[in-house]
Amino acid sequence: MKEIGGRKVWSLGEVAGAVFRRLEDVPSVWLQAEITNLSRRGQWVYFTLVDDAGERRQQMDASMNAVVFDRLAAAPKDGALVHAYGRIEYWSQRSQVRFTVARMELTGDGLLLARIEELKQRFIAEGLTSEARKRPLPYLPRRIGLVTSGEGAARVDFLKNVVLRFPPARIVVVHSLMQGDSAPDALIRSIAYLDGVPDVDVIVIARGGGSLEDLMAFNSERVCRAVAAATTPIVSAVGHETDVTLCDLVADVRVSTPTKAAEAVVPDAGQVAAHLARAEATLARALRESSAQRHRRVDDLASRLGGGLRTCGSIKGAHVSGLSRRLVSAIRGVRQRAPTELERRHAALDRTAAGVLAETRSRVEHLGALHELLSPSRTVSRGYAIVRTLADDRVITEAAGTQSGDHLSIELRDGRVEVEVRT
Repeated sequence: MKEIGGRKVWSLGEVAGAVFRRLEDVPSVWLQAEITNLSRRGQWVYFTLVDDAGERRQQMDASMNAVVFDRLAAAPKDGALVHAYGRIEYWSQRSQVRFTVARMELTGDGLLLARIEELKQRFIAEGLTSEARKRPLPYLPRRIGLVTSGEGAARVDFLKNVVLRFPPARIVVVHSLMQGDSAPDALIRSIAYLDGVPDVDVIVIARGGGSLEDLMAFNSERVCRAVAAATTPIVSAVGHETDVTLCDLVADVRVSTPTKAAEAVVPDAGQVAAHLARAEATLARALRESSAQRHRRVDDLASRLGGGLRTCGSIKGAHVSGLSRRLVSAIRGVRQRAPTELERRHAALDRTAAGVLAETRSRVEHLGALHELLSPSRTVSRGYAIVRTLADDRVITEAAGTQSGDHLSIELRDGRVEVEVRT
């Protein structure tokens, strides 16, 4: 600092040094702010920290090492609310105050959005959001399952519009918590219950809009997996047009409001009646045309059949007459040939019988002679003997077949003798 003409004059360097020394005494702190203007240049990431909470908008330039930034658990994007830890530094070259960030975490909606985005990417990778796995809604469900709050406009809007569109509709309403820490468990139980009712053909989950935190039950991984695993098609009618939850992405159908859900699950009764009337008229006209066509066909066939029968009768009559003449002629020929043929076959039968008789007689004589030659008595007459036991008339052919004391009968050519075995 110099004294010039009675003034104390500072150099720019002295001012910058004073500011630097003052800021150097400020410790490292945590700041809460919104992050904007993200950009990357070289080894640094640059952005602006903004605070709109007070009467005046406050903002400060900031920077962070790119390597540290890339290692953050959830990388912030423009508009995210963050907690940033670092120190205030003064860049004398540009006379600029900058916040150098050492650590940073998402907080508030920013943190919630980062978690939702991470879970969304997992669902996409698993195919849970794919249109190919989503089922069409039945045209006219037997019963409609509704999961909603016991109070609120969503329940009233859905029921009112269903009844207006299709008065005979049958609805099973299950009241459930829609937000808060206990809401995921309540929603899962409600979905499981309706999924087990046999004649519930479609389930609608309906609630009005709300903040991101209010709708977090519908971004719960457990709730989303329960929706995806249900065997009954599910319609998600959560929030307003701009509110999109993960439940919307995995449900079979997503609509923006409970009123749209009613339009999705039941047809308009007036349109159904008009469609049925048109179908009935079309069917009646088709039946009349078909009946007339068949009558014409029958008349044509009857005419053709009559002509055919007459023609066939003429042809068949001539054919029968010819067959009759051939049959009479054949019968006459048979009658003429019968006596001669009968005599011829009788003579052949006599010759065959005589031959068979002579052959049989010769075989019998041969077998008789053979039997006589081989009979035991003939063998005995040639000087042999037959030995039998007296007890049971058993023939003995070997000495081993006897023992001392046995009484035997010996048959000789001129008679029998009895002996006792001694050894």
